[in-house]
Amino acid sequence: MKSLSVKALALLITTAAVFTACKKQSAEEKLKLNGNTAVALAPSKDAQLLADLFKKEAPKTQFFTIQSRENSTIKTQHGNTYIIPAGAFRRKDGSVPTGLVTVAIREVLTPKDFVLADKPTANDGDYLVSYGEYFVRATEAGADLTLATPITVRVVPPGEYRPQGGVPMWDGDTSVLVTFDGYDYRNQPIRVAQAVSENPGVNWSQTPDYALFNSSTGTLDFQLTDLLTWSNCDAFNTVTGPRTTVLGYFNVFNDDTPGSSPEQPSMLFFKPRNINSVIKFSNLILDAPDGFKGFLSYQNVVPVGQEGTFLAITALNGQFYAELKDVVIDAPAAGTNYSPVTFDLQPVSGSDLLALIAELNNR
Repeated sequence: MKSLSVKALALLITTAAVFTACKKQSAEEKLKLNGNTAVALAPSKDAQLLADLFKKEAPKTQFFTIQSRENSTIKTQHGNTYIIPAGAFRRKDGSVPTGLVTVAIREVLTPKDFVLADKPTANDGDYLVSYGEYFVRATEAGADLTLATPITVRVVPPGEYRPQGGVPMWDGDTSVLVTFDGYDYRNQPIRVAQAVSENPGVNWSQTPDYALFNSSTGTLDFQLTDLLTWSNCDAFNTVTGPRTTVLGYFNVFNDDTPGSSPEQPSMLFFKPRNINSVIKFSNLILDAPDGFKGFLSYQNVVPVGQEGTFLAITALNGQFYAELKDVVIDAPAAGTNYSPVTFDLQPVSGSDLLALIAELNNR
């Protein structure tokens, strides 16, 4: 993971880019109804090809075996520590496990990880400066266990940045509520909300908890109180100054993208310069001619002058296309209300695409 420079740290204090995928808007646009008939979405063939490539290279789950009645300390390959008190786990009937417990841990820590695991670090218009995303599962003989006592997690922060205050904790799920207009069983107009798959990955929500810097260990420490859910340890910043709406135009765009879910064959990611974060643009540009198809940000939320790197990706007819593009976000031209970024995607192999994703760690 790249260390944050002094310049970058100053940027964290004074400004923060507010890119994100507009979760609800995106889902609604992808679920347009044809008349009164609901359309069940499924990933396109090209989207599945892209998803399979990502899945092979995404962060892997690490497995550990502990004695349930003993205090245990687990250290992952990334140097993070999990301190598990004796008797922390419970069976579904409330009883205490007596033997071996398998603890499965998945950690998503870097820009490369955020892309491959589809875990962008954003919430409702603001990016999150990430100290990692964590998922823990515990089983006894294959049966899931619950937590009776919190697990202490000690995270190795990137670079030399040591937050003086608490770092907010976030949790999330992979669905959102979408409003459908239709007719009920008496043929009367009705509007209902229904949970659907969340294309931008986890929609992070802030919890009341915080991670605190531990000067004796040099770690960010937080309490894990639930299993089988993602926990996110991320700093949250606000932005000042002029903002704009960014529109990303693809020269190669897969028209199956609006109807492909949860995976998509065209995607756009943004990595703020020297910040451990990746934002996924998921709002589709609607009714666009060739050369102007692509994605856009929230309206008027992207800071003018923000430096960073875009990664535009398309899978089309079994071929991958991509471009990694460094940018400085311009102010809108006179008479317009948006800042365009044009992408010239070129054919790449699967290994070439993975190399471009890995390069985000260095930007």
